[in-house]
Amino acid sequence: MGEPRFLYEINELLLKAKQATRPTFWDQAYLVDAAQDNPDLEVAGVEGFAGFAAPDDYNLLNSVGCDLDREDFWTAVERGVFATAQWPVGNAPLFMPETPQWLANARAWEFDPILPPDGPGSMGGWARVASREGAGQPVGLFQLTDPDSFWVLGSADDLDEVMNLCRELGRIRSGFDQATGYLDDSARYSCLALPLSCRHALEEELFLVGVDVESLFWE
Repeated sequence: MGEPRFLYEINELLLKAKQATRPTFWDQAYLVDAAQDNPDLEVAGVEGFAGFAAPDDYNLLNSVGCDLDREDFWTAVERGVFATAQWPVGNAPLFMPETPQWLANARAWEFDPILPPDGPGSMGGWARVASREGAGQPVGLFQLTDPDSFWVLGSADDLDEVMNLCRELGRIRSGFDQATGYLDDSARYSCLALPLSCRHALEEELFLVGVDVESLFWE
């Protein structure tokens, strides 16, 4: 998940490495609604609908999926980088292809089924595997695993602030008392989980305190 221009480059690198990808687009939810109203319509890339073409505008990309573990993903990216490299002609200098720095330095999480909860939630959450230190970075609000909850991903410092905010809101708003943090090996928050009913209130509060938010929900 991320900016469409970066997702497009990731998708192209994986395709150059001959990997099948599953890009999703922002208007697919609209197409699903339309298909449910009209059974003759089918939507590509969405379970149950297979005939509708994906949008031509890659600015509508909102995720790229691929059935690879972390090691195989980076191997595929490297193959894609070499496949797209422009090799010198004659005595021109040779510059070895390398993974783009924005991708090599990207923040990343993996789902860990035994990540311990700090709160009423069940065991299992998103473990941070690559991050940047400090606060003030974008925080992600993502609906990833079920229709009734969403996850908050960010740096450990940012998640501390969001969790404190959730505890304050829990005194006056329903649902926030269910906020659960998931602890990494250093006993810092790697992610937070909240009921879906908390979404709009949390977005509003984060906006008011000046926190940059990136979101992705099933709608």
